[in-house]
Amino acid sequence: MRSLVPLLTTLLPALYALGVAAYARIYTTVGAESAVSSSHRWGPRVLRGAVMLHLIYMISRGIAEQHLPLASVYDFMSATALSLAAVYLYVEMRQGIRTTGIFVLPLVFLIQMVASAYGTVSPTIKPTLNPIWFELHTLAAVLGYGAFFVAAIYGVLFLLLYREIKSNRLSFFFNRMPPLETLGRMNMSAASAGLVLLAFAIFMGIGWGRLAGMDLFADPKTWLTIGAWLLLGFAVLAYHRLGWRGPRAVYAFLAGFTTLLVSRVITDLFVQSFHTFR
Repeated sequence: MRSLVPLLTTLLPALYALGVAAYARIYTTVGAESAVSSSHRWGPRVLRGAVMLHLIYMISRGIAEQHLPLASVYDFMSATALSLAAVYLYVEMRQGIRTTGIFVLPLVFLIQMVASAYGTVSPTIKPTLNPIWFELHTLAAVLGYGAFFVAAIYGVLFLLLYREIKSNRLSFFFNRMPPLETLGRMNMSAASAGLVLLAFAIFMGIGWGRLAGMDLFADPKTWLTIGAWLLLGFAVLAYHRLGWRGPRAVYAFLAGFTTLLVSRVITDLFVQSFHTFR
């Protein structure tokens, strides 16, 4: 299995780049008969192939290293890229809308390119990082981040489309986007999934911290994550229970997502934390 890792590390960015090209063609040729029979078919196939290859890569590293490959910033980036691609693919299959792929896949490609370029050496694993509690905690966090990334992209697309409609200047972009209501549902569906996954990650982290004898609540990342989860939870609750729709719900979500993202960057780069894996 270890012999597969260098090859897969090189192939993954190339395959995601091919996916970017395919979805760019889908976006620019939407409505054309040739697009329906060519790029609209092989684009999703390329993405499914990339996701399957990425899964094989993660499994191969896990078998070779005897733990989930989630022990460094670059491992986390690669897993986030996989999660992002998988969540997008799930939303696409559910909604049948492919024109938004060009706004997601370039990010997947860039994240995986950096991870492949700088994350090829597996770090030594601390003893406290081996129990299943930690692996479940980290896996749920990665999946949650992927769902939130997709939700954020749909939120930004919603705001851009909303402003175009309000200004009565309908462009090339407008003609290729789904209706506002659909984008809003996509945003909140992905956000709801991320909320559940992040809650699971928090609870698994608490269990891991207790078993390892760590004071979780002395770590600033814990409080930042809980604060972001509360903001995100309010946004989802307001959408489903308080009748919030339109930009107000999207802005509430983006505030929580920004808090979550900033907390990750700060703790990884500037704060001494047992959440930091360099």
